[in-house]
Formats: sequence, structure tokens, C-alpha cells
Amino acid sequence: MPELVIKDLTVRNTAAQREVLAGVSLSVQQGEFVALVGGSGSGKTMTAKSILRILPEQLQIASGSIRLGSVDVTSAPEAELNRIRGGRLGMLFQQPKRMFNPNRTIGKHLKEPLNLHGGLRGRAADAKVYELLADVGFEDPAWGARAYPHQLSGGMAQRAMTAMALAGQPEFLLADEPTSALDKVLEQQILELLDRQRIQRGLGILYITHNLASVAAFADRVLVMEAGVIVEAGTTEAVLGTPRTECTRRLLEASNLAPTRTTEAPTSERNVLTLTNVVKHFGSGKRWGRGSGNRPALDSISLAVKQGEILGVLGQSGSGKSTLARAIVGLEGISSGSIDRTLAAGATSPHTAVQLVFQEPHDSFDPRMTLRASLEAPLRARKGLSPADRSRRLNEAMLEVELDPDLLDRRPSQCSGGQLQRATIARALLMEPEVLICDEATSALDALTQRTVLDLLQRLHRERGMTLVVITHDMDVVRHMCQRVAVLFQGRLVELTDTPGFFADPQHQHSKDLVSAAIPCRGLHLKKMRALP
Repeated sequence: MPELVIKDLTVRNTAAQREVLAGVSLSVQQGEFVALVGGSGSGKTMTAKSILRILPEQLQIASGSIRLGSVDVTSAPEAELNRIRGGRLGMLFQQPKRMFNPNRTIGKHLKEPLNLHGGLRGRAADAKVYELLADVGFEDPAWGARAYPHQLSGGMAQRAMTAMALAGQPEFLLADEPTSALDKVLEQQILELLDRQRIQRGLGILYITHNLASVAAFADRVLVMEAGVIVEAGTTEAVLGTPRTECTRRLLEASNLAPTRTTEAPTSERNVLTLTNVVKHFGSGKRWGRGSGNRPALDSISLAVKQGEILGVLGQSGSGKSTLARAIVGLEGISSGSIDRTLAAGATSPHTAVQLVFQEPHDSFDPRMTLRASLEAPLRARKGLSPADRSRRLNEAMLEVELDPDLLDRRPSQCSGGQLQRATIARALLMEPEVLICDEATSALDALTQRTVLDLLQRLHRERGMTLVVITHDMDVVRHMCQRVAVLFQGRLVELTDTPGFFADPQHQHSKDLVSAAIPCRGLHLKKMRALP
């Protein structure tokens, strides 16, 4: 059977004259589920890009070999690589919207590998597109096929990318953080889908992740990477059960947030946000209908958030969480209802008083501008601030989020995801907000960096008395941080209760699904027993 084998792979950054991968060796057999785990910047994604020969221009394979069966990938001509990519090797990346052409529908994206690698056209290709989209959890596959990438939520885009990766009937799948943007229910569905493909078709999977719970549930073997080197390897039970290296122990520790709340309930009775019967339509009809046609993205949402509260917002991808966040800060108009922001005495503007931290930090900055230019832009609109005042404020904001002010003169591409996410928080703090809305602010980060950002948010809440609305699909984050939980389902608020009550006795069926989907991820002894369904 074909095998994917990397032997002594070294990749150099020719511009910086340093190695980003050093002597990496690994193998994946067909039908095997192998996990590659490590912190941000450890070299996981560079390993996958090396296999596909899609490294950035400044990175070059200096030595070693990559073989796919009898094919030497490191020396294969471009024509051979084009047959391999999307065919024998499926590709599933972490940031799907960057991989889609914004001018093409999802259906057209899926038809390309179906035509190229499967010879499907016309109605046969249409039928397969709908089948693939249904398999990855699209409520309305016909709408999904007509949709453009910008119409999809982060989770829906990841589902579409999964469908495209499977469309070419690959022998091996390179899955780079494929579930980081998904809720727990959908995460489990996608991983079970990949596992079924592994069993039924002999699909070999190299699963790159920082989610050790999913590793424990699905992986046969685990490889731990740090600073471009594989520092530990073995069976899942051995590596996660009795880790030998400090790197593995840190990852395990960071992946297990305390299950008890560490924040006190708010003492103020003042509502800083009040939503009354908020409705948001994105339109209807063939192009703009979402899911069930005319169902609104937000459907009669009524909710009050108290000063100093940390409110967790849960729900499956596409449930309306991000639309709700954008509506609160004014980035989306609402179709009906009202959103009232009750400000403290002396507050400046209802718009600057509520700030939003986006899910993907790389998309929050202009890649052509330094961080200094991006962060300084809103301060320039304020009268009475001299250049020296602005510089001082920027330095203070960077230090508050535990970043070196020297990073201000870097461009986004020169920063890690964790550094950019903290810089995004710094930019929000410059506006001195009363309310900070965090839309999946840690989902794209590794476990160690996620812990750092969560600790930062809790410190800001504690020291500033700031109100936080934490939109997430990570149940441990909600359990760890939030006093109350709001659950959205198909655009509606279906449950609003205190955090202990939510986990002890969820009322709505979707809430029960979310809680039950998170339970198998707690503890290595609950490793999934996999068998052909």
C-alpha cells in the first residue's frame, strides 16, 4: 500500500539564514490517523506545506526527502505535483476563506477537483457537490453550492473546505487545524466523517492540531513538534498518558483549563447592553437566502448584559453568533428591534465604548501597514493628542497586553498569531471601551497561546471592571470564565442561564448536544473505540 514518508527533512529560511525545520522524519500509512501537535510557530504548518511543495519563496528544502508511494515529491516536476495536489493528496487548511476565490461559488470550487480528478461533469458533478456538502453538515446543500465565500461563517467555510479536500478522492489528507473554527458538535461530526473515510476508503490522515482532546479521541500515533524538531513520538496512549518531554507536558497542561469558574458575579445592576427583539435579514431568494430560505440570521433576540459581567455566547457555526457581535458594535445594520448602549458618566461615544476582537487576527490588520500605523489610526481622529501623546498611548497599550512596544514597527506577517491577537486587543483598549466583545478570539491559537490570551482577558476584566461578551465554541472557556451562558440556534436565543446551571442541566436540545459533545473530550481514558458503522 502507498505510504507518505518524510525522512530527515530540513527547510531553511534563506532570507533569515536559519532553519525552520531540522531533520524531520515521519510516516503515514493508508488507513492511519497520525497527529502532529505543537505550539504556535513550532513548524507544523511548514511541514504540511513542504509535503505539498507550496512553501513561501524565502523557504527552501535544503535536504531530506518526501515520498508519496513511489513518487519523490521533492524532485517531482510541476505537472506531476498538480496531479498529486487535490488528487492523491487532499489539502485542508486552517484559514479556508483565504483559500477560496471570492468571485466563485462554493459549487464551482468543488466541481474543479471533481472534474480534474474524477472526470465528473454536468448533473453527476452537481449531485456529488450536494452529497459532499450534506456530508460535512450543510443544512441546505443547494444553497451552499450557490453561496460565495463571503456569505459563509468561519465554520461553514471550514465545512466547505473539508468537502473540497475530499472531492478528489485522496489517498492521504493533510488536515491543518481543520476544526478550530467549529463548535463542539460539528467538530465531532467532521472528525467522525474523516474517521469514516479512513476506515471505508483507507484514507491516511496527517492531522495538525493543538486540540489534544481530539487527538486523544481519534489518533493512532502522536508526534510532538517544537522549534522545527519532532521531540516526541509514539502511540496516542503513550505520548499523552506518560509524556516524556517538557513540551508535551506544557501542551497537556494548557489544554486542561480549570473546570470551575474563577470570576466573581457582577455587583452592578446597570445594563450596559440591552437588545430588544433584534432581527437581522440578509435577504431572501436564490442568491441571498441562507439555510432555510427566508429564515433570518437573527430572529427576535432580546438580551441584557450587566456592567462587569462575562457572558458566554455559544452555538453551532452559522447560528448567528458573529452576526450578533457585528450588530452590537454597528458593523451590521439590523432589520428591526433595538440595541441600546447605556454608558457610564463621562463616556465619550456609544460606538467606541463597545469594541470587537475578531476571530482571525491576520485579517484584522492591513498587511501593508506596520502595527504602529494600524493602532495609531483611531487615535489620529481624536483632537488634542500630539504625536508624543499618541506614541505614549501606543506603548502603554502594548505593555498592558504583555507585548514589547518594539513590535509596533513590524508588519503583521512578521508576528505570530498570538502576538497579533494581543495587538488586536491593544487596539480595542485604546478606545477605552466599557464592553469588549471577543468573537472566537482564541480559536485559531494553540493551547499555550490561548491560555495566555484568556489570562489577559481575565486580568483586564478584573483590573478595569470591563464587561466581556465571549463568543466561543470552546466549552472549557465558558466554564472557566463566564458567569452566564447564552445559546443561539438558527438565529434564535434558545437558552440564557447561569454557567453552573447550564452545565448541570441544559434545557434546550441544542444545549444538551453541545454539553454532551464536550464530555468525551475530557480525559484521555475516554479514547474513542473506532469501528466501521
